[in-house]
Amino acid sequence: MADTKLPASGNIRIWFGLENSLANYLAPTATEINAMVDISDAVSWNDFNHMLQASNVLDDPAITALGKVQSVGAAQFGGQMSFYYPRSFTDTSNKYQVVYDLLDQPRTKGYMVVRIDGTEAGTSAVAGDLVHVFKVMTDSYAESIVGEEAFRYTINFQPQGQIAVRVPVKGGSAFATTILYQGAVVTTLATTVAGLYYKLEGKVDSRFMTNKLVWTSSNVAKATVSNTGLVKMIATGSATITATYPGGGTAGTVALTIS
Repeated sequence: MADTKLPASGNIRIWFGLENSLANYLAPTATEINAMVDISDAVSWNDFNHMLQASNVLDDPAITALGKVQSVGAAQFGGQMSFYYPRSFTDTSNKYQVVYDLLDQPRTKGYMVVRIDGTEAGTSAVAGDLVHVFKVMTDSYAESIVGEEAFRYTINFQPQGQIAVRVPVKGGSAFATTILYQGAVVTTLATTVAGLYYKLEGKVDSRFMTNKLVWTSSNVAKATVSNTGLVKMIATGSATITATYPGGGTAGTVALTIS
């Protein structure tokens, strides 16, 4: 995930598009997102209940297990969202009517993109924005008929397996991953001391995404790297540390040597 916490301060926007809306849900482009339907204005914030949830935990060990075993399943997501009704169901240009027509049919599959940062006044996704991407299916539809809630309807969204958490919106070109040490971009590091640690960071374009990258070492006998970019120099020799972003693009590399 991204390395910083992000407050919700008017900068959240939500788009919904059908299954063919995104070519790669791990690397959604600004063009793809802005071609989806912006459902933000129709969403009731008080009833917004669609985000990440706890993962499954299975307490079902094999008969040959030597002790207590718990298996952690896939991360869960989904939930409910309430929307405002259109004033007129015959006005097909009304944004509330567009959202209603898009979501009121059960078993409609598509991608929901939730922007979690960006310009508060901005109504379009731009390259570098951080978003959550959920593949969902509309399920039950319910109307509220009590008091002031009677102008809202609620849709349940069921998870459809694909999820990307805090991914940057892609511009027109491929993502570029760079590696930093002590705040500066590095391509080589050298030492004469075995056992030394280096704490590396990674950027995808302009975003710090250290914990989102896949870190690997070309020679674990000489240097190892953790999944958070912590490098340990093991023995005399050389190794290359590579940081790869799952959404594609060019990888970042650092050539290490112990002399």
